[in-house]
Amino acid sequence: MAEKMIPINTALMPAYYKDFHCIMGACQDNCCDDGWKIEFSKKDYLTVKRAAQSEELKTMVKQSMRRLREREHNGIYAEFQTNAAGRCAFHTAAGLCALQMECGEGALPAVCRQYPRHSTYTAAAKEYSLSPSCEGVLALLWDLPQGIDFIEEPLHPSEVKSVSPRNKAAERFAAIRALCIDAIQERSMGLSQRLLLLGLLLQQLCETDWESGEALDRWLLRGAAMLHDPAIPAELDKLPKNKQMCLLNNYKVLALTVKQGVLRDMRLFEELRASVFSVSPDQEEDVVLHLDRYRALEEKLEDLLDHSEYFFENLMVSITFMSGIPRLTDPEELWKSYVSLCNLYSFFRFAAVCAMEKEVSRERLFHTLVVSSRALLHNQTWRYMLRDKLFENDSAPLPHMAILLGG
Repeated sequence: MAEKMIPINTALMPAYYKDFHCIMGACQDNCCDDGWKIEFSKKDYLTVKRAAQSEELKTMVKQSMRRLREREHNGIYAEFQTNAAGRCAFHTAAGLCALQMECGEGALPAVCRQYPRHSTYTAAAKEYSLSPSCEGVLALLWDLPQGIDFIEEPLHPSEVKSVSPRNKAAERFAAIRALCIDAIQERSMGLSQRLLLLGLLLQQLCETDWESGEALDRWLLRGAAMLHDPAIPAELDKLPKNKQMCLLNNYKVLALTVKQGVLRDMRLFEELRASVFSVSPDQEEDVVLHLDRYRALEEKLEDLLDHSEYFFENLMVSITFMSGIPRLTDPEELWKSYVSLCNLYSFFRFAAVCAMEKEVSRERLFHTLVVSSRALLHNQTWRYMLRDKLFENDSAPLPHMAILLGG
């Protein structure tokens, strides 16, 4: 039987997508100064070579652009080398790009032009998103107290293509993902409750026949009703809570990210650790959590957020959209995508609270979330490893997600 092909002829994006612009030198955590590898194709390599104009820039290109012959079979042709501090050679002291300043944005490799933008084809549309690992994106999320809306536009004919969903559930990706985002934005409940409701919905979806259109339609109808069922919050409150376990789990994640070299900002690590933990100098695993200090810092974060959850709601909606959650390849992958989302929220919230010890400000919050996103959200291998540890320890069922989300 021939595979069913779905034509994709529309673009879908958050309404704030077109408002993004790079804040350049005003950025605390410039992406050109963070140790990221700047690798690109042969086409980009030739564009840079041909764009160099002044003798100074030509010399800089010659000294700083290196061929990657061992990577050519993967489509990677060259890279911009960084110095010992992880700074791109073209990044000036003013926080600007010497290549762009002289030759314009068109001279930059695609990776430099596009970040933090991301696009992918789903069974719903060609989707455009922005990564919250960029301070400019977080500023946009901060300025959306009413939540995130989405807009749909026709695709240019050259971008139209067809995709082949693996099952009938994947065919309904647009409706299923819309319900997931509606759950995260359901403000009659607290955000941790909404994420638990999302887990309850996805748990029921895992148990649904993915090849029965009628069964999937019933799930969608039942799920929409659950969003407004006044009995649901009380049911979710019955799930276990253990704040201490949640915080110690996040401490382990924090320590592991540093140990494995994933989180490179050692100063931030030390500040987060010292905020609410005491660690024995002789025995690194001997950790004492000061829960009273954490609760005091939690109050400071609540004051900064004006006792509203909309910013973290927007953050989780943007991650859900950008990450293609829920994954509808099979029930196991679906649940893994949910566990990964819970892990991210739990750690981001934990890090944001601990960060308030040094300074209670939007800038401090943004710095912490940018560094955390670059360590976890942009490192898929590491993120999946942390997720899989929960499965190995039998800590991935919904009751444990309730503990993770209760911090």
